[in-house]
Amino acid sequence: MICPYCKEDILDGAIKCKHCGSMLNLDPANTINIDSITTDEIRAFVGTNSYYYIQNFSKFTITGREEFCATWNWSCFGFTFLWMLYRKMYFLSIITFVVFCLPGINILLHIAAGVIGNYLYYKHAKDKILETRASQTPQNYVQVLQEIGGTNRWVITLGIILAIFTLILFALFFSTIIATMGRIVEITI
Repeated sequence: MICPYCKEDILDGAIKCKHCGSMLNLDPANTINIDSITTDEIRAFVGTNSYYYIQNFSKFTITGREEFCATWNWSCFGFTFLWMLYRKMYFLSIITFVVFCLPGINILLHIAAGVIGNYLYYKHAKDKILETRASQTPQNYVQVLQEIGGTNRWVITLGIILAIFTLILFALFFSTIIATMGRIVEITI
């Protein structure tokens, strides 16, 4: 048997793919049933890691209506601003950038973002899919979904540049402190 999500070979009758972790006993046509959004539409919109997001999105609609339930997204927890840019959630990324600059509550905001990140992305994907469905012809619908969805690969480069810049600032900061402490020791001796 071949996993429908990652296309790897798995045991016949498997419940969960050992390669990608996707649940295989779910009916793909019914996992997302709000506003008749199909898993194929979500797969086209999300692109990278679509199997992960389909599983999490189905948790929000499992009762037949849209409800929030807590999930966990490590990428959103650790890199909230960059993750939202990567997933093309521009407005939310600006809000998180501004709010995360508030001192003292930063870690609490990261935890909250890790818990609600998948739901925010679900709402974003659903809105964009419905908007695209209403404005596009069936011939170019999937292509447009792939263009407006997916990821911004340049965000990875931006993250690396920001990490290097931050390391340089920390190195300058601590070298200044060490140099100042050295001068204080020389003066006292």
